[in-house]
Amino acid sequence: MKKSLLVLGMALLLIGGGATFTACNSAANKTKTEAKAKVKKESKKETAEYQCPMHCEGDKTYDKPGKCPVCGMNLKEVAMNHGHEGHKH
Repeated sequence: MKKSLLVLGMALLLIGGGATFTACNSAANKTKTEAKAKVKKESKKETAEYQCPMHCEGDKTYDKPGKCPVCGMNLKEVAMNHGHEGHKH
């Protein structure tokens, strides 16, 4: 009887420990994923370029969103051309 209680206790301990480890590991992975997403989002902000959709100033680009100084329209984010740097002012 004592031996079976000991075996049952050990089994419950192993199951409980495994569940705790899995839960902690899942939380750690979620934190790592969130951190990677934050870094990716921040790096996108740093490399984004904005341009007037009406091209009032030709190909002139800005490093921050805002309004076109010529027509007042909202600047739109443009795809980065990795082989060519835009004119930032």
